[in-house]
Amino acid sequence: MALPLSDYALIGNARAAALVSNTGAIDWCCLPEFNSPAIFAALLDGERGGYFSIRPVGKYTSRQRYLEGTNVVETVFETADGQARLLDAFVVQSEEDKGRALFPDHELLRVVEAISGSITFQLEYMPRTYYGKNTPRLQDRKQLGVHFAWHENIYTLLSTLEPGQLRVTESMATAEFTVEPGTQAIFSLSYSSQSPAVLPELRETGFQRMLQSINYWQNWSSRCRYEGLYKEEVKRSVLALKLLTHAPSGAIVAAPTTSLPEEPGGERNWDYRYCWIRDASFTVRVLVKLGYTEEAHAYMNWILHATRLTRPKLQVVYSVFGHASLKEKVLGWLSGYQNSTPVRIGNGADKQFQLDVYGEVLDAVHAYAPLVETFDRDTRHFLLGLGQIICRSWQQPDNGIWEIRADMAHHTHSKVMAWVGLDRLLKLARKYKWEDAPVQKFSETKDRIRESIEEAGYNQELHTYTRAFHGNDVDASLLTLPLVGYCPASAERMRSTTKAICQQLLKHKLLYRYRGVTDGLEGGEGAFGICNFWLVEVLARSGEPEKARELFDTMLAHASPAGLLSEEMDPETGALLGNYPQGFTHIGLINAALALNEVYQQQEQPYAYK
Repeated sequence: MALPLSDYALIGNARAAALVSNTGAIDWCCLPEFNSPAIFAALLDGERGGYFSIRPVGKYTSRQRYLEGTNVVETVFETADGQARLLDAFVVQSEEDKGRALFPDHELLRVVEAISGSITFQLEYMPRTYYGKNTPRLQDRKQLGVHFAWHENIYTLLSTLEPGQLRVTESMATAEFTVEPGTQAIFSLSYSSQSPAVLPELRETGFQRMLQSINYWQNWSSRCRYEGLYKEEVKRSVLALKLLTHAPSGAIVAAPTTSLPEEPGGERNWDYRYCWIRDASFTVRVLVKLGYTEEAHAYMNWILHATRLTRPKLQVVYSVFGHASLKEKVLGWLSGYQNSTPVRIGNGADKQFQLDVYGEVLDAVHAYAPLVETFDRDTRHFLLGLGQIICRSWQQPDNGIWEIRADMAHHTHSKVMAWVGLDRLLKLARKYKWEDAPVQKFSETKDRIRESIEEAGYNQELHTYTRAFHGNDVDASLLTLPLVGYCPASAERMRSTTKAICQQLLKHKLLYRYRGVTDGLEGGEGAFGICNFWLVEVLARSGEPEKARELFDTMLAHASPAGLLSEEMDPETGALLGNYPQGFTHIGLINAALALNEVYQQQEQPYAYK
């Protein structure tokens, strides 16, 4: 059986990532990019997927954590003979360090050292190419490492083991080795895209690169300027977001994994190794508030670049390089996580119409605006063009925020985000004195959208906003209305809506995004991570901070020991579900923590919505 997702922690270098378990196995790794074919995919098929395992021989217990302020994972093993630890990281270095020596495109570094006693470890290295479909031929090149190539890619495993300790066949490498206090065993898996490959030196400088990586992450996380409630959880979340950031482009992927199921054994298995435009506004707010202006600039530049191929329209999802076509395919040879099939790559949401993304992008630009004095002419025309599309399209049905694969509808949340888009454009036009902005048109359309929402998106008999116009059910996207400034959280209509959402969607203090909706798929799903944090923020801002904090703590109780959260969780078992870790969930955690902290700081005064 596959390990629970909570038994994994994420490592990466802001280009690629890997999941390492508390049993010492790297069961998921794609190189050289987030959405490259996996070389280790045991997460999706334990027999065929491939893995890289380092664990004690015989019985042991283990515990896993991140070294403080870093994305370096420490797994401590305890046996009858003693204790040892395994450090796992992708090498990350400052520009100064990089200038001192040649380095490969990627290096995954694993260091084993004894804490007490003498412990014997077993190493198993079994890479596979293209998500476990192919078995590469390993070549033992002695001091030059265990080598294999696939297309133009070159992968090399190096170690500090003595000659002959590493036994290599055509399909796998194995070893047994013993560590005692004062000794280390170091392993390096490097990737290069050119020949001859750059091979990192290991015996003299290998551990130094681990220390450089620790120092890099501690320096980066120390830039977080938040000092309030849940400080450590906020810092861990922003470190997780950094792992999901694609440094060359500035993009942030939704998650580093594909096809982790929203329901064990079910078909709701999607590839999240791409960038959703809808995440933009909440993400930019987080980066700006926490002081990560460099990342905010990079992310906004990516949004402006990625959308060029589809302008003036926006697509729902793009690759990190701005590719607009993400053809969805099924990998039929993989059994799936916990036998959940199909395993998919690509994402069919690239073909959907979701009205809300226009408002999300414009809201993000408005949140980003304090960092720039002006926007260039092309950007201004692009933003005003988004407003024109909203004016033309706001009365059309769409697939909505939840990417429903059934009939389109007039989703209330989508209409609200259309209102938000025009509201932010009008503010930007005033701020930057855009004389060519059709202010009257935007203002009149904005007013018509609000009238339509209040008339058709609110059910007078049920006293609640509804999931779709003229409907009689709610969904959790309605919680964003006060979060995007459409109305105060304390407004009468919003209070009654929040109450209805809690009554209909809460189970064991965890919130589903919707229930009983025909979404074109079989089976069900878990409670939705970010929706819980939206509820926390709304409750905090509507005068119920204690209830909000109780729900926040419930979410924290479902995080992995390493502090990571997935897309969803099972209210019955507490198991993490869906792709992991999920950036959107951690963005929600940060915004909810900031809201709670703000409210608690103002408790001596009447709370005023801003």
